[in-house]
Amino acid sequence: MSEKYLTFDCYGTLLQENNTYDEIEKIALQVGVDPSIARQRFETYQNDSNNVHPYLDYDLLIRNNLIHLDYQFGLKHQFEKYFVDVMIAHQNLVPFPETIKTLKTLVKRDYHLIIMSNSSWDIIDKNVQKLEVPFDIWTAEDVHAYKPDLHFFETVEKEYGFTSQNHWHLAEGYESDIISTDKIGWPSIWVNRSKASASSSVQPTHTVSDLTSTLEFLN
Repeated sequence: MSEKYLTFDCYGTLLQENNTYDEIEKIALQVGVDPSIARQRFETYQNDSNNVHPYLDYDLLIRNNLIHLDYQFGLKHQFEKYFVDVMIAHQNLVPFPETIKTLKTLVKRDYHLIIMSNSSWDIIDKNVQKLEVPFDIWTAEDVHAYKPDLHFFETVEKEYGFTSQNHWHLAEGYESDIISTDKIGWPSIWVNRSKASASSSVQPTHTVSDLTSTLEFLN
């Protein structure tokens, strides 16, 4: 039997990111600024692809984000000095409630599981340990590119020999993943937990509200 592959985005798809954002809110309270605004600005900076060109490692992206928060609030080294705390929070993200059960079902269905994450090895290794099933892991650090850069997708595709018959990509990120999979011709499942609206005319192969619902399409 030929091998079957599933590639996954990690953060927001398999693991909840609240731990990181809650840490930003905690720091904001300690330094005396609005925690909800700090959280929103941190998240916006982290997701802006303009902030990773030219390539930089993920830990430096987080540090730059904290420095940017200091600048935004007119502070000096207040957010930045908590860099280690934010890194630890990010290493300790927890899975969504249905994640592990769904992944174990997919393993029983003989899928080869692969993570493609805008992360780095000093973070992702601890993240993946929480998922309790074997994964191949690809990070931005491995390919020196962050999604939605097609170089990331093309590198992984070449490594495994994906076809439209042997592979699906599952992701929460519409702009980081779904648009790119459309460009490269990958079948995709958008795990749209927040019921967000698509920002373009590009449509995934399927849209679901949680990971369990993907099992309908992955025999």
